[in-house]
Formats: sequence, C-alpha cells, structure tokens
Amino acid sequence: MSLIEIKTDDSQKNNNIKNKNATIWLADLTYTQQQVSSESMPSAIGGIATYTEQNLCLKKPIRIFKYPEVLIEALETDGIPDIMGFSNYMWNSELSLAFVKRIKEVSPKTIIVVGGPNFPIIASEQELFLRNNPGIDFYVEGEGELAFANLVGILINVDFDKSRIQENLPSIQYIDVNGKPRHANSVDRISDLTEIPSPFLNGKLDEFFDGKLQPIIQTTRGCPFSCTFCTEGSKYFNKVNRYSQEKTNAELEYIAKKMKSTREKGGRNDLWIADSNFGMYTQDLETCEMIGKCQQQYNWPEYIQVDTGKNNKPRVLTGARLVNGAIRLSGSVQTLDKQVLVNIKRSNISENELLDMAQEASEVGADSRSEIILGLPGESLKSHFETLRKVINSRFNHINTYQLMLIPGTELTVPETKKAFKMDSRYRVMPRCFGNYSILGSLQHIADIEEICVATNTLSFDDYVKARKMHLIINIFHNDGIFGSVIKLINHLNLSVFRWLELILEEELEGELKLLFSDYEIETRNELWKEKKDLEAEINNSNIVERYVKGELGYNLLAIYQTRALTKNLDELLTLTKKMLSKLIMESGKDTEENLKFMNEVLKFDHGRSERLFTDVDYSPRMKFDYNIPKFLENELQPFDACKEPTPLEIQFVLDDDQKQIINRSIAMYGETDVGIGRVLAKVFVTKLLRKPLITNR
Repeated sequence: MSLIEIKTDDSQKNNNIKNKNATIWLADLTYTQQQVSSESMPSAIGGIATYTEQNLCLKKPIRIFKYPEVLIEALETDGIPDIMGFSNYMWNSELSLAFVKRIKEVSPKTIIVVGGPNFPIIASEQELFLRNNPGIDFYVEGEGELAFANLVGILINVDFDKSRIQENLPSIQYIDVNGKPRHANSVDRISDLTEIPSPFLNGKLDEFFDGKLQPIIQTTRGCPFSCTFCTEGSKYFNKVNRYSQEKTNAELEYIAKKMKSTREKGGRNDLWIADSNFGMYTQDLETCEMIGKCQQQYNWPEYIQVDTGKNNKPRVLTGARLVNGAIRLSGSVQTLDKQVLVNIKRSNISENELLDMAQEASEVGADSRSEIILGLPGESLKSHFETLRKVINSRFNHINTYQLMLIPGTELTVPETKKAFKMDSRYRVMPRCFGNYSILGSLQHIADIEEICVATNTLSFDDYVKARKMHLIINIFHNDGIFGSVIKLINHLNLSVFRWLELILEEELEGELKLLFSDYEIETRNELWKEKKDLEAEINNSNIVERYVKGELGYNLLAIYQTRALTKNLDELLTLTKKMLSKLIMESGKDTEENLKFMNEVLKFDHGRSERLFTDVDYSPRMKFDYNIPKFLENELQPFDACKEPTPLEIQFVLDDDQKQIINRSIAMYGETDVGIGRVLAKVFVTKLLRKPLITNR
C-alpha cells in the first residue's frame, strides 16, 4: 500500500494548506511520581513522526512527549493540538486513556489516535474496547508509521471532519458516525526500515538525553517464532525486516556523543537494543563492532539490555566479545517441559546449548540471563521446579522468574485457551505504574493493572505461592553474584546449586528471616484481586494512589524483599547459607574437614565483597584468609590445597573509581529506598560491582 495522495483541486486547496499547518502531537507516556516507570526514550513514536513529516510535507514539526507533566504544561500553555496520538502499552494504557478522555471532554474536535500492542485480538473485544473508550477516534494496529501517515493524509483531505470518513481504512479500527465498527486488513509492513528517518539523527529526541531515560535503538523488526504469550508471536510479525547498517552505525555514534555528556553530568550510560533476537544475524556482528568502537572512544555503553537470539549461540558469543562483555546474553527458555512448549507453540535450544552458553558467557565476562515463566498452560509445580533446576545448574548468573501475564494482543488470552487449561487469573497494580495527575484542571487517580494467571488445571494456587517463595530464594541467594563464591564451591564439589536452594526452601526459618518470608507470602496473596472492577474502585481514591507513590503499596515484591534481605539481613543470610551448605555437603558425603573449612572461607569472602555495597561505597573491610580465594575463583577446577597459603592472606575489599561512579549514579537515579535499590539490582550487572579483593600483605 502506498500513502494516500493529498487532494490539491481548487475546492480543497485552501483547506489542505490550512490543515498542513495543523498541530500534531504524539505521546509515549510514562508514570513519574514514584520513579520513571518506563525509562526508554520515545524512539518508536519518534519514527512515526519523522516518517509522517517526510511523506506528507507538513508545515509544522510533530511534537513528541514522554513525561505527563510536560504534556500537561503544553496543553495548558500552547493549547490542545488538532491531532493527539498516544501509545498503548500494558505499562501506560490507563495513563494514556486518562489523557484521551480529558482532552476529548475539553476539545471534542481534536482527533485522538491511539496505537500499540495492548489491544485485544478478538474482533468483538476490539469493538468493545473502542466503545468503552469513546474518546478514541482511531486505533492503529500493528506497525504505526505507514498507517498513521496515511490516516493523517485522509484527515487532511476531509478537512479533519471525521464524520466524512465512512469506509474501511487499512490497519485502522474505529466506530464511524453511524455507530458502525470499521476494520480493514493491515497495511503491508515496511520491508526496508531505512525508509523511516531516524528520530535520533534529525535531533527529534535530543531533549530526552536528560540522564533519566535510556536510549533505545532497533536494528531489526519482527520475530520468526510464534510464542502464544508474546505480542510478536502472530503471523503479522513473522518476517524479520532490517534497518541499513549505515543508519545503525550513524545512530550509535550520535547517541554515544550525547551519552558521554549525559554520563559526565551524573546520568545513565547504558543502551537498549529492542530487537527480538539480536545476534542471530551476521549484520549484528557489525553492530557489535560499532558498539565496541563507541566504548573505546566514548566509554559508552557500560551495559546493553537486549534479548539475544537462541538459534546461533556462536555468533551471539562473538558479539559479546566485541562489546567487551557489556551485553546481556539471554538463554530464555520460559519452560523446558516438552508438552508445555507444544501448548505455547515455542521451540527451545537444547539443554547442552544452555550449558555451553552460560559457561562461554562467563569466559567473556558477560551477564548471562535466563527467563522462566510460572503458570504456563500445562505447567505443574514439579515441571516448573525441574526447569529451574536445569537452568540454574547450567550456571546462568541470573534467573529472571516471571508470573504469566495475560496480555491483550496475545493468543494466550483467547477464551478457548483459558477454558481448556482452566486458567484462573487475578489482578494487581503494576509496580511504579500509578500517580495522581491534574489534566486540564481535573485531578485523575490513575494506575495500570495487570492480569496474571495464578492457577491452572495443573497448578494450584498454593503451588503458585510455593513457587513464588522459591523465586525469592533464587533472587537472594543465586542472582547477582552476592553468593558467587559459594556457588563456585558447590560446582567445584559437583553438587547441585538448585538442591542447595531447595534445602533453603524446605528449612524452618527463624528470627528475622522467618518474619521476612512470612511477610512476603502474605503480600504475595494479598496483592491479588479477584475482580478488576473492585481494584479499579480502590484506585479511584487519591489517598490510595498516594500510598502507592510513597512505596507503601504496589511494589515489586521480589525486588523489595531481595533488597531488604541483602541490606538488612545479610548476617542472617550468611548463617542460613552456611547451615544449608553444610547440609548439602553432608548429604553428599563430602563433609571433609578441608571442605568445611574452605566453605567458611568462601562465605567470609562473599561477605566482604557485598556488605553495605549500595549504602557505603567507601566501606573497605579487611579480612584474613588461610586460602587464596581469588585464585580459586579464577579456576574453580583446581584442588583446594593448591590454594592453601603458608601464612594467612590479608585481603582488603575495595571499589574502584568506575564501580563507585556506577553505584553513585544508579543511587542518584533511583534513590536509597528499598524501591530504589531494588531497581538498581534489576538494572545493573551487579556481579561487576562487587568489591575487588586486594591482597595487602604480599
């Protein structure tokens, strides 16, 4: 499909000139009152803006918004635009809709366009969504650039009188003036993404280099896989299209220069690559080479958030080396149960490939992560734990555990699937996605709500709660390298790291840790609402939303309780670790005097590396060791006696200047509260921030 031509006959000429001077604003909003919830720069709507400007030769540039406060001020100061567009993701849907409703109340003639993946896939539900949100004039499905530009061209031709539009529009859904739902087939996707002018290179995103937002680029669009829980699992996104390498390289250099200045002012220094399977293609190595040059010249990026491809491990690892280990390697499996994989239409890499990826990621110093979802159709507690066991024992350094979110726009949410697997869902407020905003003089209490599956015909709710407890144990004891030396010891003894975590799960806890896990279980149960309407009624109260903003409600339970454990209960964690590690060693018959003594040494070493890590960067403890633990960590295969020292080593644990800078910048961005430090733990490669051992008596 090509763009619609704008009429230029005498009867329309004056109107077209006027309408080409129309004001068009696009907003990809994020909540801001607790923290910036969605931290990516608005590059997606930036591309929609540049594509529309280029193809329709508009007289006024399209304005881009990210922060609600900035949009509110612009609406009050500059007036309401002729066309207002909003993104619709699960993390900002209610925020966007609150603006939609209020703008339409004040300015009924303003054309409001919404687009994004948080939209049902069943026609009757799509129509219901539009009827329940009458402020939306047009909804864009799928890729937005061509469909939006075409819609703007049509609106120019009818002098922005939407009542004159009564035909089906490609990739556009709407209710026409007669109350009839309109829906046409999707426009063809853009095969050469270089046709979309870069919003970075033309300066459209310059204002968003504020130190708070993360630059996000995309080198490919689409995914060849068909996972039913993912919005890109549909046939529409099955083909992978690409930007030119020249454009990608130019964007990277442009961003690098901007981020250098941002970092020097105390801002962030990372990158998000939004590809679904980065590293699967030969061109991705060229991108990695360019990133390596940016690291050398501009010291950016320190860390790269990306989902790496699962079907070309050697290429992914080569890419990791090219970017000096800054990339996050994904070995995401979601499940390893064969029948569950059939149920969700997913294929996985083999368990041997998982093991190889994790080991080779360690060799290049990369952050290796795997994702596992609880509650998939056909999954049981036993099969979920079996997946956890295999992935953890494959030696990934971070396991991201998720509950199954039932996202509009995914095949998993259709009634037939829910009924077939007896999927029982609950509702909760999404972490950080809430706020009280005064929009054009009207105070709005807003929060975005997610629907999650908490039970199926193979997973009871009590099993769900037990699995969530195991997830917290994994976050505390396995992830981020806090107990990295302990894990190396377990692997050295050819024991199971997962079995150690299981022993912690089975242990009758005492004292502060008993209270911590008890509170966590209570909150795991209490954060869930049976009826969405009851939660919505609760939110429609400024005092309740204020409690969310203050961090009293609605936080990420895993992140908060991990933070509390590591910052307030580290000594108790070490005691529990020692007890369960001793039990693991004893039940395997390996409880020799040397093994137990070495165990005490690695526990002390991990304590020195991590104590007060995010609360006192100048803290630098000194400890004495009978074994050279740093030597052991370099090569865990060597026997313990090879690390035995004739006289005790004195080790001082220190942070270098780069580590201090990263920690200080992260704390400045997210804060020193439990919520803030929880965000730091989720956003940085913590293992690289652990204090370095400095031998002081050699």
